[in-house]
Amino acid sequence: MNEDKRDASEHDPDAKHDKRGEGRDVTTRDRIEPDPNPDRRGRWVSGAIALLGLWLVAQSVWLDPTPDRFWNAVLVGAALLAVGAYNFYRRANEEFGSAGVAMFAALLGLWLLASPFLFGVEPGIATATSELVVGLLAFGFGTYSAVVIWNRRKAADARATATYDRTGQ
Repeated sequence: MNEDKRDASEHDPDAKHDKRGEGRDVTTRDRIEPDPNPDRRGRWVSGAIALLGLWLVAQSVWLDPTPDRFWNAVLVGAALLAVGAYNFYRRANEEFGSAGVAMFAALLGLWLLASPFLFGVEPGIATATSELVVGLLAFGFGTYSAVVIWNRRKAADARATATYDRTGQ
């Protein structure tokens, strides 16, 4: 038995939310302000993804790869930097990160794992090794981040658009 434990005598019948108009408009008292990520959890994972992207762009300049490897590293590195920074920003503002963006980082990691085999390992073994390591880390961090975001969203009490109908109290 799951009985409602609220005491109806605590309810103020003259409260603003009980005097709705014809359209049953939501009042400020009916709006639930969500606090999905008050501890700003997950910032380090998003920051690590952004740093991996920064490293990928930097190593493409330092290690002097072939032109196709250079553009691959620059474009994928810039994308990792952008998605990591985006989720870091969201999490720093006490919101959930985006699971889709985190999965995109994981897919970029898979691409980096495959790219040395597609472009060839030869002229730059250091570049290929760096791409494999960054790809493995990006895939791991992206997948972990997406799973954690999905689990936290399922466990969340309220969304930003949630309203609480108090008319039956």
